Amino acid sequence: MTRLNEILYALSDITRLRILNILAHSEQNVSSLVKLIQESQPKVSRHLAYLKNVGLVEARNQAQWKIYSIRNDVFDKYPFLKALIQDLSKLELFANDLKLLSSLT
Repeated sequence: MTRLNEILYALSDITRLRILNILAHSEQNVSSLVKLIQESQPKVSRHLAYLKNVGLVEARNQAQWKIYSIRNDVFDKYPFLKALIQDLSKLELFANDLKLLSSLT
């Protein structure tokens, strides 16, 4: 499978899209993402691992947490992804995730 195929497959899952939408606005740890998208910790962790493996997100250690963010170069490499995320935030489900994110910060 080519890198583009892997990325497009990553974008085919609603949970991964929700995670990317949130991370495009603010870096988060797994616990915060679990609260924001109301999915189980194993499911969120599995999706983060997939996004990390295809090169869309990265993780850094901060105390006992892993903090996830979109890779700095991802929007330069894949300009369609930036447009996709901007459009997603207009949809109700994704907009609600961002509202919840702003209420938690």
